[in-house]
Amino acid sequence: MRSALNDMLWLLPVPLLLVVLSRVGVLLTDAAVVGIVLGLALFMTSGIWLRSVVRRRIFLAGALRADSPWYRHLRGGALMALVALGGAIPLAAILVVATARVDGPQLLLGMVLNVPVLVLLRGFWSRRIAGHAVPRFRAMLALRLALAVNLGLLFLALAAAALFRTYPNLSGLTLAEAVLSEAGRQEAASELLQALMQLAASKDAIAWWLGQQVLPGVIEPGLQLAGWMVLVATDVLVLWSYLLICASALTLVHWRAWHPGSPTE
Repeated sequence: MRSALNDMLWLLPVPLLLVVLSRVGVLLTDAAVVGIVLGLALFMTSGIWLRSVVRRRIFLAGALRADSPWYRHLRGGALMALVALGGAIPLAAILVVATARVDGPQLLLGMVLNVPVLVLLRGFWSRRIAGHAVPRFRAMLALRLALAVNLGLLFLALAAAALFRTYPNLSGLTLAEAVLSEAGRQEAASELLQALMQLAASKDAIAWWLGQQVLPGVIEPGLQLAGWMVLVATDVLVLWSYLLICASALTLVHWRAWHPGSPTE
């Protein structure tokens, strides 16, 4: 229980930072926006790279002898970190833009409430696989399973909330007019952030326009829910970015215990 509470305390700064960013994001300069995106990307990269090293060690442990020179060459290095950084930068940018565009407390509140959910899921899977996983790899495998389940739960909650959310009335507009209308509402001191916000708003306008023009003709509630899940599918990237930052925080906190060459917790 003490370990779970400690993990929650380490994770709480992540959603709290995003709450602050939602308040001041539109006031930031271009340099500040770039700095925040790079900072989040580097933090995300550190966790992604460390977890990739563990996955590579799991593979190498079963494929190569420990004294093989290929084991040292393939265990993960700068190239793996650069690949992780290349994927982390757009994810960090998506999270910053989504946070700056937040128009209600639901998303940020959900991120705060998700902290104990992720910690409890990791503890649950750690116990479930205790009799199956190799001890030195168990903690990281439990985290991967927890992230997958947590992402599914967050997506279901997002899709359900989309059904009851109030949207702008776009029924009298063409698709192009709807896109221009929503993009024109975005304002920020940073031209870079404003351009990214306009791009995100255009994506939302397309989803809302399709939802108002196409989904009303679908009578079956199950098909309506499936349609909305397709329309909000791009928002999964926001959720995944947030979870990756949380996972990176846990990975850095526990790295000495989770490292394949040291005992687990």
